[in-house]
Amino acid sequence: MPDPVTFREEAARLQPLLELSPLVRAVNFHNTPRARVAAYERQLKDYSKAFSPVSEDDLDRYLKSGRWHKPKPGLIVGLYNGYRDNYDIFLPLLERYGFIGWFFVATAFVGTPGSEQPEFIARRKLRIVDNEYPDGRYALSWNELREIDRKHVVASHTRNHSQLATEDPAALEGEIVGPQLDFQKELGHRASAFASLSGAAYGEYSVADRLIDAAGYRFVFSNLKIQRLPGAPANDPHRK
Repeated sequence: MPDPVTFREEAARLQPLLELSPLVRAVNFHNTPRARVAAYERQLKDYSKAFSPVSEDDLDRYLKSGRWHKPKPGLIVGLYNGYRDNYDIFLPLLERYGFIGWFFVATAFVGTPGSEQPEFIARRKLRIVDNEYPDGRYALSWNELREIDRKHVVASHTRNHSQLATEDPAALEGEIVGPQLDFQKELGHRASAFASLSGAAYGEYSVADRLIDAAGYRFVFSNLKIQRLPGAPANDPHRK
């Protein structure tokens, strides 16, 4: 996360724009346990009164033109890391209130067998709700992601829940390009959006930027902005 003072200063700078412009907003979730289902429902119900859902094409059109084409501002609902309770608990609520979920998954987490997930979680700074799933599987499965992919957005959160700034150049390719290989194999298309752990923006790390371009991402999500990449196609030919 950014330094709290820096974040507050940037938020204050953006406040007039948030008040005057129909910008696309984003709200993020990680674990979404059953114990909080009533709170999530109230939150999404309230959001549905003030915001419109945002698809990949909606976002591309807005960032390319600078004009929002729906009567209510857009809201991107992001779910990070690839937790199973995002599917079991949050997905039905998204669909009940008409939102498109953006599921940013760490593909190695999804690909790890349930019996090995506690070790993966411990090594990769992931958090779980203890005893939520007695069978030990806390990550989404690829079958669940294939179902999510029919109506929602599946996006990349690296392969191993990794920070770009702390990965050596040799490892970066696996964390940035690697997820696209996983998506291509399991979903039949590449992801359009990428977000690293701690949310580095495009332009911060030149080596990472080149790999993001090579991987074919269209959007980079960071802590304070969403970027449409230079030269990004209006429609990704690799997207089904």
